[in-house]
Amino acid sequence: MRPWLGSWLVCVGASCNPSSTDSPRAPASSSVEVDRRPVPSDPAAHEDPGEANGAAAEVIPEPEPEPPSEPEVLSLPASTSTSIGHPTSGRLEGGVALPLQAPGLLFNPSKDPGSRYGTVELVAGLVRAAGTVERASPGAPLTVGDLAREGGGEISGHASHRTGRDVDVLFHLRHDDAEGAPFVPSKAIPLDPDGRGTDYVDLADPTDDVPVRLDAERTWSFVAALLADEAAAVQRIFVVEHVRSALLDEARRVGAPQDIVERFAEVTCQPRFPHDDHMHIRVFCSPEDVAAGCEDTQPLYPWRKQALAAAGVKPVISRRSGDEDAKPKSKPKLKTLAQARAEAGPMHEDVVEFLDRRAAWAKQPHPGRRWCR
Repeated sequence: MRPWLGSWLVCVGASCNPSSTDSPRAPASSSVEVDRRPVPSDPAAHEDPGEANGAAAEVIPEPEPEPPSEPEVLSLPASTSTSIGHPTSGRLEGGVALPLQAPGLLFNPSKDPGSRYGTVELVAGLVRAAGTVERASPGAPLTVGDLAREGGGEISGHASHRTGRDVDVLFHLRHDDAEGAPFVPSKAIPLDPDGRGTDYVDLADPTDDVPVRLDAERTWSFVAALLADEAAAVQRIFVVEHVRSALLDEARRVGAPQDIVERFAEVTCQPRFPHDDHMHIRVFCSPEDVAAGCEDTQPLYPWRKQALAAAGVKPVISRRSGDEDAKPKSKPKLKTLAQARAEAGPMHEDVVEFLDRRAAWAKQPHPGRRWCR
């Protein structure tokens, strides 16, 4: 995954916000002259057809507007796509494109649209979960980043994301002010242990900084909907520890189902890169894809073993990373946080102060939970 400062480098000197789609306003007045000459009157044109026929005119009701059609991916059979191999060395056949826009969902306009392909299970799961949030709390779409290339394989800036089972999802955010209006990010924004961060548009210019904070309500709603989706079968959510804790607090506040809370607690871990600016979500191989050569990684939870047994499928776990055949053929060079910081150029003092504080939570923790290494 890209370190956070890498996204800053793209944004410095250019706007990362999606271009406005508002239609231009009509002019306040028109300079077009109106022909005011009288038009010859046709008596028949002014006759009430009902009166002419001796009856009242029939009022024809306006047709009901058709409901918006659902994204095509929701009607595709699982056999459309096949994930093959290990997440860091495999490929994707029949990759399905995430819609650029769907109810409650927006593919990040600053990302390459050629990197929005995944399995039917993953893409449909994202669309369904985002739609659930939109129906409950409309007006703040989820920003989705890279999935995989259409045929899988190597993807710039990622060690995994090669088999259509990985996706980067930005947190739902709000403006950090009294109103707390939704803020739709176009780049990853790291959050501190208080759930606060800043959209530094220009690292050297403090006047364009936009303070934001975690929208725990919407973020939890999305995660809970995705975890409840059996077809999606979430295996891992890589996220920084303090955001994990904030979402668990939100789950308890809203009285979320205990099985979903426990599932979230099991699948969430902070990896080597802190993931304080997004969530990396990985789903399991579908039973059909297992038969085609899809390889899962550890952990394989008891509930997953039960689901595969019920489907009559024996799990296939990838070989240990020490095996040469299990290693990626080519490993992308990912920048460390220190390297990204050194290459970022001039930064104003608030940015420097944030990065200094970030060192306290950037190191991978060892929380002692069973499923986190």
